[in-house]
Amino acid sequence: TGTRKNLTPDALIPLDAPVQSRSYLTPSATSRKDLPRKRSRTEALGDDDEANKDVAELDSIASKRLQNTLAARRSRKRKLEHQLELEANLEHEKQLKEQWRSRAMTLEALLLSHGIPVP
Repeated sequence: TGTRKNLTPDALIPLDAPVQSRSYLTPSATSRKDLPRKRSRTEALGDDDEANKDVAELDSIASKRLQNTLAARRSRKRKLEHQLELEANLEHEKQLKEQWRSRAMTLEALLLSHGIPVP
């Protein structure tokens, strides 16, 4: 199922926990921006400042990375809560099944003790 046993939603990394810094030696394959993108408004007008553009792009990448990290944390928590709910429902259904089975066995024994054939 992709989850560890005996894990609770409280044991997961909280949403407000700091994000670990990146320490890769090479750029991430998923972070590369090789494809040409739409020109920004400043590029189109011809008054772009290269340093500001690089800083803005790095800020944009960092904010997207942060959003993705937080979304992943929320998703993991939702998945774990859903799985725990399903497991609790399964356990409840097993208990009900066992309860009805014992009632059926009791009634079957009662019928047999009175000489009534059980189909």
